[in-house]
Amino acid sequence: MTKPPISEFEAAAMTAMSPDLLRWFTKYAPKSGIKRKLRVADKKNDAYFFDAEEVVSFDQWLKLPWPKKDGKRPGIPKAIRDEIKVEAGGECAICNKHEDTCEAAHIDPVSQSFNNHPENLIWLCANHHTAYDKGLFGPAEAEEDFIVGFKLVLRRYRVMLWKMQHEASHVLFSVLDNCDHLQKQLAAATTKEQVAAVQSLAEKTLKKLPKLAAVSKADPNYANVKALSNGINALKVSKVSVPKRLVAAQSLRTEYAATFGFVACPLCKGTGHHDHGDCPVCHGDREIDERLAESVDLTDFEKINCPLCEGSGRHNGDECPACAGERNMDRRDASYIDLRDFDLVNCPVCEGKGEFRGVTCRECGGEGELERQHAARIDAADYKVVKCPLCKGRGQYDGRDCPECGGNGDLLAREAALVELDSYNKVRCPLCRGKGHHNFGDCPVCGGEGSIEKRHSDSVDLRAYELVNCPRCSGRGSQSEYDCAVCGGERKIERRHAEDYDPREFD
Repeated sequence: MTKPPISEFEAAAMTAMSPDLLRWFTKYAPKSGIKRKLRVADKKNDAYFFDAEEVVSFDQWLKLPWPKKDGKRPGIPKAIRDEIKVEAGGECAICNKHEDTCEAAHIDPVSQSFNNHPENLIWLCANHHTAYDKGLFGPAEAEEDFIVGFKLVLRRYRVMLWKMQHEASHVLFSVLDNCDHLQKQLAAATTKEQVAAVQSLAEKTLKKLPKLAAVSKADPNYANVKALSNGINALKVSKVSVPKRLVAAQSLRTEYAATFGFVACPLCKGTGHHDHGDCPVCHGDREIDERLAESVDLTDFEKINCPLCEGSGRHNGDECPACAGERNMDRRDASYIDLRDFDLVNCPVCEGKGEFRGVTCRECGGEGELERQHAARIDAADYKVVKCPLCKGRGQYDGRDCPECGGNGDLLAREAALVELDSYNKVRCPLCRGKGHHNFGDCPVCGGEGSIEKRHSDSVDLRAYELVNCPRCSGRGSQSEYDCAVCGGERKIERRHAEDYDPREFD
């Protein structure tokens, strides 16, 4: 049976990415050179709905290393930069100040992870960004643990807000649960700034409490929520310290769980974790509805040998695709496996030849055959050759080889369907604002034309072209009585050049 699509707020709660960012992913491909976008399952009255498996798959793909361009680190799309800026309230996530100097900081160094997923980014002022990168903001290990932990509660805070839109009767528990996590994070803070950062987020969380009480008498939980409202309101106006208010929130959480029939998850025993990840029953919330708990069959989660590789971890000479080489799996997962899906059949694209249109078949990788389950997902119509919709089969566009078909004049139907013609419309250059010049020369973005294609406009980072002090001469313009070799005596250079500056080149 096909599962119903999920709302954009459910998708947001699932991925900890905002509905606005998810909508952006449906229109634009985030990774340079890769056309993948988030597929929409349905749209109703301007509301977006997604397939849960597509959301999970896209989220996991987004965490994989991003492609490098010309050997440089992958750029962060403006939509993702805006996402983490909003997450931190527009100011540094640590000091809650310096909104004009804030920038995206990678939690795992981009030089190692090449990961621009929002969960690997945090909005920091220039001072804290530098201090974190150099390990100057406290002991390196403790600092990293704090940043990772604080990023987690920042994301949980936003997830809490999106859950409000999806299921109001359960959101109060989510808020109080976040208070519980904040209390633990507060205990882990070791510096004044860390304590202040957690307390600031706790204040924001606590302010959400009075907005969550049921206001409609038609709400089946109206009487119970009404009984809790006095405690919630008292917590809102309380003048006691944040740590004491978090303790009070923990008590309310326990009371709420009892009132609404929440019990410790029978699988994870209330820890929120199972098998090195979030518990699949409570999804990390630790408690679930008592009626749901009674229906949980723990035998579904017992480990048994993989039915495909029979516990060897290998299949057809490679890692078993069913258990990913783990050799065993939950009984519930094993029950969904149809061994016939893994039989090898001729590739429906190249018809077993291994080549398609003179090149290695992209579906079977030149093998000529693939598993039945993969063959069944292939739509032969996707491989029909059609005229390129951009150059209309001519192979040329705007005086050069067509960027979509590479000058061939045709595309596969699946490729043609991804072409967005409006992205090639000319728009005013966002850097020079149509003037054609910037910083006393031709605009480096539009080449002096004053306009660029819309598809390029969204990826322009205006901050990269701001003038900053030259990193070699520190803005003095000279070194050893000579004009600075980097800025030529001008004292300032564009930020993009300053970030690429390597002092070793001038040794």
